[in-house]
Amino acid sequence: MCKIISKYSKTGNLKYISHLDVLRFIQRAVKRAGINAKYSEGFNPHMKTSFGFPLSLGTESIGEYFELELNEDISPEEFAERMNSVMPKEMQIIKSCYTDEPQSLMARCAYAQYIIGIESENLDMDKLNALLKEMLETGVVYNRQKKNKKNKIVTKEINTKDYISYLKADKNNEMKATIQAVFLTTETGSMKVDEFLKLISERAFNIDYHTIMKIDALDKDMKTIL
Repeated sequence: MCKIISKYSKTGNLKYISHLDVLRFIQRAVKRAGINAKYSEGFNPHMKTSFGFPLSLGTESIGEYFELELNEDISPEEFAERMNSVMPKEMQIIKSCYTDEPQSLMARCAYAQYIIGIESENLDMDKLNALLKEMLETGVVYNRQKKNKKNKIVTKEINTKDYISYLKADKNNEMKATIQAVFLTTETGSMKVDEFLKLISERAFNIDYHTIMKIDALDKDMKTIL
């Protein structure tokens, strides 16, 4: 028996499937690949898998993670090969390794690293850099609204400096820029990239088009999970 951790991609149209659907998708792939996974005991046994911090719907990623306990000894290379043979090109395992890490995968994912591309006819790097500096140093406060368990809308006040660790913007041409960002992922949540982009549109200039790619998940020491 062994436990394997895998880093995988989620790109193309698969960026629109939910975190729960990804869980089911991976578990079905394990079965199709003929891998002998370990299951919990009891009246409702489930495959012993765990996943990293959920990816926002509509965001592409080349740095997602899951762990799987097995009832057989299989090399990480063979595991990745067999899984990739039954998974679409938009979701492929990039790397697999054995793990004996006692801490949960979710708890180990302390940061999310992104590359964000923006395009604007009114691109102003001075305004953008000033706003990014404010977000990091003094913080920009905004409100987040969502429904609670009683289906009532509740408002939460968010300060960007509590959720952002790193920001850097580079100009590509007169209309395009690339932003490198590292956001904290905590048990109480994380800043969403669409919220970040909305703040730029409201406080600096309107964004006409954007792309978002999550590069990796980082641990508390800012190192990649795998």
